[in-house]
Amino acid sequence: MLIALSAPLAHAEKADSDKPIQISANRATLDQLKGVTQWEGDVVVIQGTLQLHADHLTVTRDAQGNQTMLATGKLTTFRQKADDTPEKKNVWINGQASRIDYSTVTHTAILTTNARVKKGDDLLIGDVIVYNTETQIYQSQGGGSNTANKGRVTAIIQPQKKNASGGAGKQP
Repeated sequence: MLIALSAPLAHAEKADSDKPIQISANRATLDQLKGVTQWEGDVVVIQGTLQLHADHLTVTRDAQGNQTMLATGKLTTFRQKADDTPEKKNVWINGQASRIDYSTVTHTAILTTNARVKKGDDLLIGDVIVYNTETQIYQSQGGGSNTANKGRVTAIIQPQKKNASGGAGKQP
């Protein structure tokens, strides 16, 4: 069962989508007619503040320009600066899983197998984490009973800092 996490753990830097994408790897195969590129061995993707590391990456583009990305590996990781808010400045989003699927059509990133997403000190752990980049809604699913967290989803959300008058105030 998917469980929605209402706390906004991440809001990625919007300016990154306007930046060029740089992909490097040990090997690459590009099929322009089919719109498929395969990258293998120490794959690194950089777009603005976004950095993704994987063992293998497949990028598919359809005739309308919509893209899907599938990154896999023993540990596939990403790091991206979150948009600054009045409460938080210079916060980074870090994620990891064995597989990361992303679609520009559905605006969803799906992290599968030992998935973790961390923003600042907030953390979400599950076997599957689905994040919609437009709505900023997370859904998470636990793994089977033989996994370390016994099929459960875990979220660690830090309390909002309070100012001297006892009310909630701006975080540094």
